[in-house]
Amino acid sequence: MRSDNIRKMIREFVSQRPRNTAEIVSWLETQEEFHSSKSDISGLLESDNSIVRIGTIRRSGISGREYPLSEWATEDWVAHHERATPTKEEKK
Repeated sequence: MRSDNIRKMIREFVSQRPRNTAEIVSWLETQEEFHSSKSDISGLLESDNSIVRIGTIRRSGISGREYPLSEWATEDWVAHHERATPTKEEKK
Protein backbone atom coordinates (compact mmCIF):
# COMPACT_ATOMS: atom_id res chain seq x y z
CA MET A 1 0.00 0.00 0.00
CA ARG A 2 1.26 3.45 -0.86
CA SER A 3 2.15 5.94 1.86
CA ASP A 4 -0.50 8.37 0.62
CA ASN A 5 -3.24 5.79 1.13
CA ILE A 6 -1.95 4.92 4.61
CA ARG A 7 -1.87 8.63 5.54
CA LYS A 8 -5.45 9.02 4.34
CA MET A 9 -6.59 6.03 6.42
CA ILE A 10 -4.80 7.37 9.51
CA ARG A 11 -6.16 10.88 8.94
CA GLU A 12 -9.72 9.53 8.95
CA PHE A 13 -9.00 7.42 12.06
CA VAL A 14 -7.55 10.29 14.14
CA SER A 15 -10.18 12.78 12.97
CA GLN A 16 -12.66 11.17 15.39
CA ARG A 17 -10.43 11.81 18.41
CA PRO A 18 -6.70 11.89 19.19
CA ARG A 19 -4.94 8.52 19.18
CA ASN A 20 -1.51 7.47 20.34
CA THR A 21 1.02 5.77 18.12
CA ALA A 22 0.36 2.31 19.58
CA GLU A 23 -3.40 2.66 18.97
CA ILE A 24 -2.77 3.72 15.39
CA VAL A 25 -0.40 0.81 14.71
CA SER A 26 -2.83 -1.65 16.33
CA TRP A 27 -5.73 -0.33 14.28
CA LEU A 28 -3.71 -0.39 11.05
CA GLU A 29 -2.79 -4.03 11.63
CA THR A 30 -6.51 -4.89 11.60
CA GLN A 31 -6.98 -3.24 8.21
CA GLU A 32 -6.66 -5.68 5.30
CA GLU A 33 -5.21 -3.01 3.03
CA PHE A 34 -2.29 -2.48 5.39
CA HIS A 35 -1.08 -6.07 5.94
CA SER A 36 1.40 -6.04 3.09
CA SER A 37 3.03 -2.78 4.14
CA LYS A 38 5.72 -2.27 6.77
CA SER A 39 5.84 1.49 7.04
CA ASP A 40 7.45 3.80 9.58
CA ILE A 41 4.21 5.07 11.14
CA SER A 42 5.83 7.90 13.10
CA GLY A 43 7.58 9.08 9.94
CA LEU A 44 4.32 8.98 8.00
CA LEU A 45 2.52 10.94 10.71
CA GLU A 46 5.26 13.55 10.96
CA SER A 47 5.31 14.06 7.19
CA ASP A 48 1.55 14.69 6.97
CA ASN A 49 0.80 18.41 7.26
CA SER A 50 -2.78 17.80 8.41
CA ILE A 51 -1.78 15.58 11.36
CA VAL A 52 -0.11 17.10 14.40
CA ARG A 53 1.62 15.64 17.44
CA ILE A 54 -0.30 16.97 20.42
CA GLY A 55 1.68 15.28 23.16
CA THR A 56 3.85 12.43 24.30
CA ILE A 57 2.50 9.72 26.54
CA ARG A 58 4.67 8.58 29.42
CA ARG A 59 3.46 5.41 31.07
CA SER A 60 5.36 2.71 32.86
CA GLY A 61 5.92 -0.53 31.02
CA ILE A 62 5.99 1.06 27.59
CA SER A 63 9.72 1.65 27.26
CA GLY A 64 11.52 -0.31 24.61
CA ARG A 65 8.98 0.31 21.84
CA GLU A 66 10.47 0.82 18.41
CA TYR A 67 8.44 3.99 17.85
CA PRO A 68 7.78 7.01 20.07
CA LEU A 69 4.47 6.84 21.90
CA SER A 70 2.99 10.17 20.94
CA GLU A 71 -0.57 11.36 20.69
CA TRP A 72 -1.77 12.52 17.28
CA ALA A 73 -4.77 14.48 16.00
CA THR A 74 -5.82 16.27 12.84
CA GLU A 75 -5.38 20.02 12.60
CA ASP A 76 -9.17 20.32 12.28
CA TRP A 77 -9.69 18.44 15.57
CA VAL A 78 -7.15 20.63 17.34
CA ALA A 79 -8.69 23.84 15.97
CA HIS A 80 -12.16 22.75 17.05
CA HIS A 81 -11.05 21.81 20.60
CA GLU A 82 -8.56 24.62 21.12
CA ARG A 83 -9.10 26.84 24.14
CA ALA A 84 -9.97 30.41 23.36
CA THR A 85 -7.40 33.03 24.27
CA PRO A 86 -8.71 35.03 27.23
CA THR A 87 -9.56 38.64 26.54
CA LYS A 88 -8.35 41.54 28.73
CA GLU A 89 -11.76 41.57 30.43
CA GLU A 90 -11.52 37.87 31.35
CA LYS A 91 -7.98 38.25 32.73
CA LYS A 92 -9.10 40.76 35.39
